[in-house]
Amino acid sequence: MTTIHRVIVTLLLAVLTACAPAASDSDGEVIVAGVLAAPPTKAAERVPVVIDSDLAPDDLAAIAYLVRHPAVEVLAITVPTTGMVTCSGGVGLLGDFFASIGSDPVPVACGAAERGEHSQPFPPAWTGASLTSSGVDRSLGGKVPPAVGPDAATYLARLADRVSGLHVVALGPLTEIAEVRHAHPASYERLAGIISMAGIVDAESHDAHLGVGEWNAAADADAFASVLAGSVPLTIVPDDPVPDGRPAGLAAPVVSRLGTDPAFTTPAFWDLATAGTFTDPTAATYETGTWDVDLDQDLGRLRRTGDGTVRVVTGLDSDVLDRAYAEVFGTELR
Repeated sequence: MTTIHRVIVTLLLAVLTACAPAASDSDGEVIVAGVLAAPPTKAAERVPVVIDSDLAPDDLAAIAYLVRHPAVEVLAITVPTTGMVTCSGGVGLLGDFFASIGSDPVPVACGAAERGEHSQPFPPAWTGASLTSSGVDRSLGGKVPPAVGPDAATYLARLADRVSGLHVVALGPLTEIAEVRHAHPASYERLAGIISMAGIVDAESHDAHLGVGEWNAAADADAFASVLAGSVPLTIVPDDPVPDGRPAGLAAPVVSRLGTDPAFTTPAFWDLATAGTFTDPTAATYETGTWDVDLDQDLGRLRRTGDGTVRVVTGLDSDVLDRAYAEVFGTELR
């Protein structure tokens, strides 16, 4: 049983009593409210986490979940240059995001590393829509998160040096995580674990014409391959087992109007599944081994090559995940 799992098991009863349920009408349908329930009380023992994110709409839901989770202490957010939203627009978005969920902003470290040669950048239209149609109320004038640095990889390495048991929850391209391994190898080895939403195993490619197996991996496939080859405990949540549709545990908006903008069918499970698997590893089944990733024709496709320690999620229990979301966001399961 992992440290995070032990903490969450001991907190389960407290969480269930701390969360206020969403109101419902006479038919039992949940009334969508724009205000979040109060978050569960933070535990005395919490797992330190850095969230590496490109700030796409689904990422924001996962960030909100981790920030509110009683057994998690989010120390910082690192933003790679290779994702959907970079620091140039993302810092302001995060200011309004934290105002939306009623939390103080955490420090943000901006990436500086460049993508590898085997990559396919996200379509520009997606990056623009992530800023303009995320559902976050941009009129809030939220406090801009403090910028730390000098760059994301260096900041993450320094955190790893001074914070015991530091985990990384990676929700976008792994550019900065790979840069830590390359530029700060001793600090990288101090990380307690990494969980990443990236890759596919047997699922259909996201865009066969562009050679994209899965977009998070394809945006910097070299970085994905580097992290796969490292010795830090690694869990990969590929596209294959992620449930379709919107989680039942998110019956009310989790961030401002997130999920109500027709430009995005969010929040979906996607990055939330990664966050939920991190806080409750029993939500998933795994295949452990060594893995290669396609760097040529189908960027991000994984292939098991032998015995090893990298865990790839093969199945997800949506009921377990939904209960976790409902407990943290104070919503009712229908």
